Amino acid sequence: MKYNLYPLKLEPPYAQKARLIIKRLYQIPRTGWLDRKVKNPETVGEHSDELVKLAEELFEIPGLNLMLKIHDWPEKYKKIGDRRTDALCPVEKRWTKERKYREEKKAMQKICAQLGPTGTEIMKLWLEYSARETPRGQIAYQLDKFQRTRKAIAYQKMGEPVVAKEFFGDVDIITNKKLKTLLLAEIAAL
Repeated sequence: MKYNLYPLKLEPPYAQKARLIIKRLYQIPRTGWLDRKVKNPETVGEHSDELVKLAEELFEIPGLNLMLKIHDWPEKYKKIGDRRTDALCPVEKRWTKERKYREEKKAMQKICAQLGPTGTEIMKLWLEYSARETPRGQIAYQLDKFQRTRKAIAYQKMGEPVVAKEFFGDVDIITNKKLKTLLLAEIAAL
C-alpha cells in the first residue's frame, strides 16, 4: 500500500507528518532515470519500498528496514530532491558529495525535529546510513547500489534508454557476498 509507514512506529500526529513525507517521495522521480529519458521512472518512494522488501528477503538485521525507509527523506524538499553526484551526471546538475551530505543533513534535522521523540532515533539511523561505518550502515548502502544496478538492468531489458553497463561499477562497491553473487548473476544473464 502506498504511503504506508511500515516499518515506522509513530504516534499521531507524528504519523501523519511522516505519511506526508512518504507521499511526497512518491511524487519525485529518480533523477538518474529522468536524465536517461526513462518513460515511467521509478520514484524515490518506490525505490525505498523496494529496498525495504529486499532487506526483508535477504537479511535479518534489526533496524535495517527502518534505515532504508528513511534514508532518502531529505529528498522531499524541492531544493534538494534526488540529486546526483556521479561523474555521468551533467555538470550543471551535479552536486559534490560534501554538498549533498550537508544539505541533506540540514533537511533531515528539520524533518526529525517535527517527529517528537522518535525523530531522534530516525536522525541517528540516517547519520549511521550516511557514515557507512557500521555493518548495518554498510549493508544499507550496498543494498541501495544493488537495487540501482538491478533497476538499470530491468530498464535495459524493457527497451528503455538505459545502458546497464554504466552501473556495473557498483559491483566493486558491494562487498557483501550474498549481494555480490546475486548481482553478478543478474549481470551474467543480461
